[in-house]
Amino acid sequence: MLKIARVALPKEQLQKLTVAERSLFLLLGHASNQINTLWKLVIVLTNDGAKDSVEQKVSAAQTQIFVRLLIGIMREALKLIEKRFLASPLGKEYVPRLSPQATEALGRLKKRFSARDKFVVIRDNFAFHHPTPDDMEAAFQLAVKSDGDDTDWCMYVQDALLNSFFFVSDHVLVHGMANAMGETDVNEAHRKLLGDIAPIANDLSTFAFGFAEAIFRKYFGELNATLVAEIKDAPNIEDLRLPWFVDTTSFSPTGGADK
Repeated sequence: MLKIARVALPKEQLQKLTVAERSLFLLLGHASNQINTLWKLVIVLTNDGAKDSVEQKVSAAQTQIFVRLLIGIMREALKLIEKRFLASPLGKEYVPRLSPQATEALGRLKKRFSARDKFVVIRDNFAFHHPTPDDMEAAFQLAVKSDGDDTDWCMYVQDALLNSFFFVSDHVLVHGMANAMGETDVNEAHRKLLGDIAPIANDLSTFAFGFAEAIFRKYFGELNATLVAEIKDAPNIEDLRLPWFVDTTSFSPTGGADK
């Protein structure tokens, strides 16, 4: 059973914060929400279950798409902390106010600011921006020379557009990503990205809650959490799946059921 508590944040109290404090508090909360949402999806997407080889292939590509989106969101959160916390007067005031857990999380995150990071490469060139024509051509040539089989060079189609997938596009794109990361093996590049996601996602949320806790202590005093729900039938995340191919007979792009 999941016990859900609510912590009230009255708008009258939030108005006591400075503009910079309020903006960062709200944006860190927004970033944490986005990261947790996409991280849950990535966990579900990596669960085993696909029996058909085509479904396995396309579902794996779908996972990589969500991984790229998550990395882009996480990189934006890192930039938010770097520019609006560490490089601002807020950082000087609030670093000493952070809990030990938030301080440790911030220390690990700061190490990612000191050098060009693969999250930056993915965010700037593949997640939130399209690669240049030259980069795409280089990725294409790498894919041509790769050890993949002929089934990598295809697109999958079905009567429902939602089930169609340009596999060749993703096949080429992942070669470009691997190359940008300095990797020659696309599977190894993907494994390294997945390995980085969990600890960084945890550190980002730990810092976000740590900053919120410091804000609360300064302005709100003691906060009370009220039990508001008990979810008795929450599914186990390891039992969930999000396959690419789905039955769309009752779905209409306009929002109503097909006639």
